[in-house]
Amino acid sequence: MNRYLVLAGIMGTMLMGMTTISKAGGSTAPSVEQYSWQKRLLIIFAGNADSAALSKQRATIEGSKGFPERDLLVIEVIGNDVQGVGDSASALRQRYGVKAGTFRVLLVGKDGGVKLDSHEPIESRELFKTIDAMPMRKQEAAGRGT
Repeated sequence: MNRYLVLAGIMGTMLMGMTTISKAGGSTAPSVEQYSWQKRLLIIFAGNADSAALSKQRATIEGSKGFPERDLLVIEVIGNDVQGVGDSASALRQRYGVKAGTFRVLLVGKDGGVKLDSHEPIESRELFKTIDAMPMRKQEAAGRGT
């Protein structure tokens, strides 16, 4: 009888450990709301990964510097896949009024407001010009000396 209790205790401990591991492996990415007042968001929506507009936007981002100093986080919503936050694609589309299958790029300020909305890829200089004109960014730049 004691062997069965010991075995049951060991199995229970193992199962609890497995549950903890599976929870740790799940999506723990913050939601869009959790970035409020901390990050600016560049949210790219595309119907699929083969979108020419998506490829152009990615190339623009890859070729630019200045994202980290502007506290800019890139989020991609490609079909039903989301990279960068834990929100679902449908929740993000609904929140920002984006129809499924369409290409759209949004710049969301730290206050959560949409600052730039385009159905075409946005060039880095336009993006940075918009951000650098924001009062909060001016304060940040003055504080950092950039």
